[in-house]
Amino acid sequence: MPPIIEGPPEDGEAPRPLGKRLFWFALLWIGSLAAVAAVAYTLRAFIL
Repeated sequence: MPPIIEGPPEDGEAPRPLGKRLFWFALLWIGSLAAVAAVAYTLRAFIL
């Protein structure tokens, strides 16, 4: 299993493709947005 946090590529090792890196960035962004929305709506339900 590859490490989760990667440093700079080693000598002779190619960096990961840009599309794959952007996919993970977008996935984390959408996941965090959904988590914040879920917490906000949950708190709103308890307050009202």
